[in-house]
Amino acid sequence: MDTGQTERILKYRNVLESLVAQETSRQLMNLPPKLVKYINPAQVIAYALNRLPPLYATSFEGWQRQQKRATEELGNQITTAVRQGLAAVQRDPLKRVTPLIVVEEIKPQEMQIKC
Repeated sequence: MDTGQTERILKYRNVLESLVAQETSRQLMNLPPKLVKYINPAQVIAYALNRLPPLYATSFEGWQRQQKRATEELGNQITTAVRQGLAAVQRDPLKRVTPLIVVEEIKPQEMQIKC
């Protein structure tokens, strides 16, 4: 049913996701290629993110503020969390896992704000 109103979908993102992914890539480049092929970067990223505080943003300005905060206050923690993630994943490099595939559908009625 068209009510004449445009549906708004709120967008949000954890700033640390991209920073942790970049740090994971950087650290993987320093490992032997034979070892890297047994490491699932997504597992390392999830491990690290679960040990860091979330820094969500909903606007470009908020994204910039959170990025600045993350780099200034959490840089060392990001590096350490990724290093620990690599170590944890390396402990069992042949472990079989089923990848998580997420498809989210936000229904318009779920987005309505009730006053």
